[in-house]
Amino acid sequence: MFVNTAIFKKKKKHKEGDTEKFNREGQWSRAFDVRSESWFAFESWAHEHRYHMIACKAHRRLYSKGTNPNYYTTFVDIRHDESRTVLASWIQVGFKLRALSFFLLPSTLPLSPLGLRGIRTRRQACHDLNELLEKFKQLPIHQSKGLHIADMDLSSLYLLGKMILVVASFTAALSARIELSPGLSNFLMNELFKRVMVISALGSLLFLIHHFGVARRAISSWKKILSSGVVGLIFTTLTVFLLTRTRTEALEAKVNYYCLLHFNAHRCSEAVQALPEKLRENLVQRIQLFQKELAVKK
Repeated sequence: MFVNTAIFKKKKKHKEGDTEKFNREGQWSRAFDVRSESWFAFESWAHEHRYHMIACKAHRRLYSKGTNPNYYTTFVDIRHDESRTVLASWIQVGFKLRALSFFLLPSTLPLSPLGLRGIRTRRQACHDLNELLEKFKQLPIHQSKGLHIADMDLSSLYLLGKMILVVASFTAALSARIELSPGLSNFLMNELFKRVMVISALGSLLFLIHHFGVARRAISSWKKILSSGVVGLIFTTLTVFLLTRTRTEALEAKVNYYCLLHFNAHRCSEAVQALPEKLRENLVQRIQLFQKELAVKK
């Protein structure tokens, strides 16, 4: 691990973002003072974050990150002499990507950690530069710290989206079975709320296991994708099992409501017929046994 042995000036007290500038083309820049030659620190950072040097002059070097020019390419321009360093960065958007977005994307994206267009690439570039700035005791890029959904790995985003869709489908499927009847609807809504809370808690636990246990630790993409798929399958299977069980409990509640508490021959018959075959046969046997016991007592 690289340890910078250069002696840097103490960080000046200034407001975050005061030293940052954007030119008309959207290029971000930051200037700060150093006390010694620091090209070794820049080279180490570039190698660690997979930036490649594409141009070099006496006191200036240009790095790029991105193997396909049709998509995003991040550029970092470093001007450095014995006492002064100026960092500049911008993101070039390839023609193919612009065409796919119907030219909603500009040719150059500013290095801003907020917004929607190319937000994942912009925030990744901000995080890369923050690590370089930290080596020189400088403040991070303005508003680039804190939690943001775009900082998540794609496998985590996919898993999160799938879980939200499963929970929404589960809620819609159970909501369709709620009947507006005094006493019954309150019970069914109560049970629905409990089940949604259970699967939400379960989903949150599984998501945290994948995100912090695999996505943020594994290097190989296939491991992240495999973990996301397995966790998603487990969550979907458990949700379907809970949905089936909840539907059966809701039918039993309807049978109890229409057949025992508020006798309604037509609705009682519908509720009984809707029960699973084994459960319906078991109910019929219990009723016949109950009738026999009553006959014996008489």
